[in-house]
Amino acid sequence: MANDPSRRRFAKRAIVSSALALIICIPLGNTVGKHYKIGLDLGEFRCLPWHVYLVELGRPSGLERGDYVAFIARDGIMGDRFQGRMIGKMVAGLPGDKVTVKDDFATVNGMPVGELTLLARLGKKSHDFDRTAIVPEGKVFVVGTEPRSYDGRYWGFLDQSFLIGRVKPLY
Repeated sequence: MANDPSRRRFAKRAIVSSALALIICIPLGNTVGKHYKIGLDLGEFRCLPWHVYLVELGRPSGLERGDYVAFIARDGIMGDRFQGRMIGKMVAGLPGDKVTVKDDFATVNGMPVGELTLLARLGKKSHDFDRTAIVPEGKVFVVGTEPRSYDGRYWGFLDQSFLIGRVKPLY
């Protein structure tokens, strides 16, 4: 290579191009990393049907039913197993909505949300979660769209201060 000027030029350009790419990509990566995260859910049982998500970071405003949100499980809301983890769920109820769990089936404002399929796994009996409640201000009712999702049907309302972003499915 020392005697081949074209190879030296190629090597020099490759080194300079790589250095420039690093100089550009590192700050760009830090900037993008402040606004977005990639979420992976490769478990056998998931809350939502997808495996890869883009999480747009920042407390979401203007929430609507059907929006997908991310939050950090804390204060024991989902038990020790999920403590500190980023979780994605769908907003099913907003402040003022009426949530009813009756005969092990959940509804919001009379619209079906889903059956409570985890009773045996949680060591609970039929009707243990039956209740009617209004979603309070500052809270949301979140659920997974998959049957075995551990969500608000079991543990109640989520404080909106736990929300860290919006979730967009990728794959």
